[in-house]
Order: sequence, then C-alpha cells, then structure tokens
Amino acid sequence: MTRTPFNTGWSCRRKTSIFADVQGQAESGHSIRLPHDAIFSLDRRADAPSGAAGAFFPDGAFEYRTMLDVPEEWAGKHVALEFEGVYRDAMVYVNGAFVAQRPNGYAAFVVSLDSHLRYGAENTIRVDARAHDDSRWYSGAGIYREVHLWVSDRMHIPEQGGIRITTPDIDSDRAVITSATRVRNAGLTTSTATVTTEILDPDGRVVAAETSPVTVLPQSDGVVRQRMYVPNPQRWSVDNPALYSARTRLDGVGEEPEIRATPFGIRTLQLDPDNGLRINGETVKLRGACIHHDNGILGAATFADAEERRVRLLKAAGFNAIRSSHNPMSAAMLDACDRLGMLVMDETFDMWSESKSPFDYALAFPEWWERDVEAMIAADFNHPSVILYSIGNEIPETGNPIGSQWGRKLAEKIRELDDTRFITNGINGFVSALSEMAVMIAEATAHAEQDAADGGVNALMGNTADFMDQAMVSPLVTEATAESFALLDVVGLNYGDVRYEMEAREHPNRIVVGTETFPSRIDANWKLVTDNAHVIGDFTWSGWDYLGEVGVGRVRYEGESDAFDGEYPWLTSWSADLDMTGCRRPCPSTARLSSVCAPHRTSLSAALPTTAATSRSANGAGPTPSPAGAGTSPRAPR
Repeated sequence: MTRTPFNTGWSCRRKTSIFADVQGQAESGHSIRLPHDAIFSLDRRADAPSGAAGAFFPDGAFEYRTMLDVPEEWAGKHVALEFEGVYRDAMVYVNGAFVAQRPNGYAAFVVSLDSHLRYGAENTIRVDARAHDDSRWYSGAGIYREVHLWVSDRMHIPEQGGIRITTPDIDSDRAVITSATRVRNAGLTTSTATVTTEILDPDGRVVAAETSPVTVLPQSDGVVRQRMYVPNPQRWSVDNPALYSARTRLDGVGEEPEIRATPFGIRTLQLDPDNGLRINGETVKLRGACIHHDNGILGAATFADAEERRVRLLKAAGFNAIRSSHNPMSAAMLDACDRLGMLVMDETFDMWSESKSPFDYALAFPEWWERDVEAMIAADFNHPSVILYSIGNEIPETGNPIGSQWGRKLAEKIRELDDTRFITNGINGFVSALSEMAVMIAEATAHAEQDAADGGVNALMGNTADFMDQAMVSPLVTEATAESFALLDVVGLNYGDVRYEMEAREHPNRIVVGTETFPSRIDANWKLVTDNAHVIGDFTWSGWDYLGEVGVGRVRYEGESDAFDGEYPWLTSWSADLDMTGCRRPCPSTARLSSVCAPHRTSLSAALPTTAATSRSANGAGPTPSPAGAGTSPRAPR
C-alpha cells in the first residue's frame, strides 16, 4: 500500500461549455500546484455576486486537470484518490467519464478509480468545481485542500475511517486500548489475512501488540477488533499533548504488507453540572476561539504549516479551544491541535434544509447530510483534540418542532458512529424564533430609531443588543428551542449568555457552553463561566480575522456609512483577537511591534483596503478598529 501526495502537475482554467473547446473559444489552463484557491487571484469588484459576505470576490466555475500514469502491474491493485476538500459541487471525471460528485465543499471524500482506468497508459483526471452566492463568508473555490493517491491490494484497509482507536478504560496503572480495523475485499475471491496492531508510546517504543486473522468474502468488509493494555499511560491534555501511535500491519494479501500509522491520545472525558467538563479527572474551562477556514493572504488554500501556525499563535494568545465555524476542520489543523494541545469543537453545517444564501448547501443537505456526517466522524475519530461535535450553527429549523427533527437525526447519527464525544449545537434563540418575533422586532426598531436620533449609531446598536437579550430569555424563545436543547449533551448558545443562569435554575441537569459570544462581554462572560460549574466555556467571535463579512468590526468615523458591512474595497471582517497575519489586536505602534507581527505589517497594510479607519490603525496612528462588539457595536447573529 502506498499513499502519496497528488498535488503537482495540475492545471486550472475557467469552466466553459463543452462546445467552447471544439470551437477554440475556451481558455487554456495554467499550471498550478495544490492546494489551490481558484478565486483568490481574481480581481475583486464592487458588484461581485458575493458582495460584502464574500469580500467582493467574483464567482465562477473552474476545471482542474492532471494526468495519471497507470502501469500495467496496477491491474490487480486498488487505486483511489482522496480529496480532503473541494469547494464546491465537485464533479470528478476519469478519461472523460463521470466517476463521483460531492456537493459539500468541506467534506473529505474518496474516489475509487478501479472501474475507469486504462492500464499501461496515461489517464486524464478532471475535477470541476464552482462557487456562486452560496456562502456567508469568503469560501474560495477549487481543490483548496490536499489530494492523495492510494495504491493498495484488492484486500486492503479502507482509506477513510478504516482504523478506529478507543481508550474505554484508563487508570494510573494501565489503559485499555481497543482497535477496530476494517478490512475490505474488493477482489473476486474469498481471502484470509492477518492484522497485527502494535501500540507505540510517545518515545516510539512498542508497549503492546496483538495479532488476529480475518477472512473476508468478495466485495465485502470484515472488522478486526483487538484489545490491548498499555502500562503506566501518559495522558493527553492541553498542557501535555502526549501522542501514542497504533502501527497496523495487514499481511497475507500481496507481495508487500499494508502498514498504517495512526496517532491517538489516551485521555478521559467526563461531563456533569457540578464539575463541568473534566479531562483526565480535572475540570477544564474552555477559553475558546471561533475561526473560519481561510488563511488570510493565502486565500482558502490549506497548507499544513499555515494551519499549525494559527494553532500556535492562538494558544500563545491564551486560547485552549477552537470552534471550527461553520464546517469540518482540515486534517492539517486537527493534526496540529493534537500535537500542540488545543481542544476542538468540530462543526458539521451552517445550514440544514433552510437556505441562508440563494445557492448554498441546503440544496443538497436532505440527500447528502448523512454521508457528510460520516466523513467528518471518520476524519475526527482518532484525534484526541476533538471533544465536541456541533451539529449546526444558528439553524432556523431549531425553533420548529418538525424542522428540529433534523437535529435529532444528526445527533443520533453521530452517537451511532462515535459515542466517545459530546454533542452540541450553536443555537441562537433569536434566529430560532425569528418568524414569530415580528411584533417584538417592530417595537424594538421603533425604539432603536428614536435612540439613534438621540444618540447616534452607538445607541442604535446598544439598543439592538438589549433587544437580543430580551428575546433570548423570552417565553417565546424558551418554548421554540425546548426540543432542540433537550436532544443535546451540551446546550450551545450563540449570544445567549443571559440564559446561562436561567438554564441552571430551570434545568439543573443541563450543561451549557457559549458557542459564540460578543467580545465586548468577555469579562462578564468569563465570570459567568468561572462562577457557574454547568457553564463549561466561552467561544469568542472571533479568534482569527478572516476574509469576507467585511468590516463588521470596523471603527465607524463621522460621515461614514452606518451599514453593518463595510463597503468595497473592504477585504476582511476585522472582528478578531488576531489579525489575518497572526498579530495580536489591538496592535501597538510600528515602533513596538512584536517579532511575530513585524514581518507581516507591510504586507498586511498593502493587502487591506485603505479606508480612513484601516489606514490609520495599520500605521499605529489613531484608534485601532475594535473586534465586533469590542466597543459598543455588537456582532449580528451568524
């Protein structure tokens, strides 16, 4: 078995009609290396379909091509491509024939090529992707995460989720390690193989091992379960991210054995309203940061070094947890979180069946949600950093008794696949009950307009925050969200800190986490976290600045627009504790820039638009724009 990077030798061009090639009207592809963001190099414009949400980048459909040289000896092998992420509506073709699709732009997927290859010849691989008014932030487009080529025997361990390690019983003397290895027989005859699993400690020494035979019928799977015991286990934690490794060997299926290395951690998770979240028996409060998937001046392209750098700097800033908002986290960032000791809340979707953008994933959700959940769990299962799964973000259906059943399906599917973590949902009661709050909204608007006349935009926004607080604790919201709250292990509240103590009074068995909160309330919110055992943490919006939702955290100077979003040519949200280069905000003057910030200040100033607010803060003169809500302007629901 070999797994090799398949990131070079690609070309990318605008997707056109099949007739354009025949007529010589299609543009030729330009050579690129994956990961690649097809949109980021295009010229932004004020009338772009993405608008402020997508940072005024254009949309488009794109075509990626490469050649795969397939030798004759692969005729008896299994060949597949693993895509870590293609945004969006990926369509995969081999030698001009359709092979697979994946609507979700954040789901990892594997494409078997066995039925489509020409052996002893070059094979054309084509991947189409497109983005158009389908996201509330900058998404990028194309093959923006890595691709891997798998070549194995017909009898093999599946590429995705083939090995699952659990640690169900741990004490100071030993840890029980259970390994479930799935063996797939893609051949035409029944075959018997041997699975050997060795457990290596953080220093690389073999501390446990087990060997088991397995017979698998043609075109079917068999699962080998092994139970091993590790003496004196080192516990994985935020402060001591000790990683073990399971070395799995599949023998008897070909000339060479298949060998996999699977890092994992030994740790326990416990949850109750008196002790909150406990990791290895110790209570841990989540100092959380919400982050989007883009890498700032790299666009949406996902590079392992950039992902690790983000984790390092967020941890240095005092965070011990990340919420991946609002999509599954990249494999590279999960690996970095494991190595560096950063806890993870991984999130499934930003929408279910109700669209938030005209052409978003809701169009595919009813048919694809189950496969996408399976992909996320397969990617996360062996990562000790992952402690929480979030089934959504500000989903309108959470306030509808029928619509909320999607949440029950999602939660039960996750429990079926992985019962070792906890399930939450970033619920904004205001969004959940939005359609029923017309009268309250009208009254609040009238009051806000009067306040604006008396006190300007700051008074207007302050009134909005007060109204949202009232809405969150209203009987209307309480009734609307009752079922959606009840199906969770941990109630996630977006901008719902006013409900924390109320939840303890009315539901003494309930655990709460602030899945998304106003930075301006960090002091009060953190006191709620530390004073209330049932509140396990706070995730501020946001930890790292991102492309799109432009200017929502900007300073508004006299005479500038009071609109929620910034106008063109604004580029970033400007609503984070760290800017998009990783510099802590508010930044000091250029004379006192830290070694981390200094090398990036020039490029950041050049990359950002030159409105009065940003240009003054970039060179250290004048006020620094506050993260959304850091002054008096609260962040709108997301």
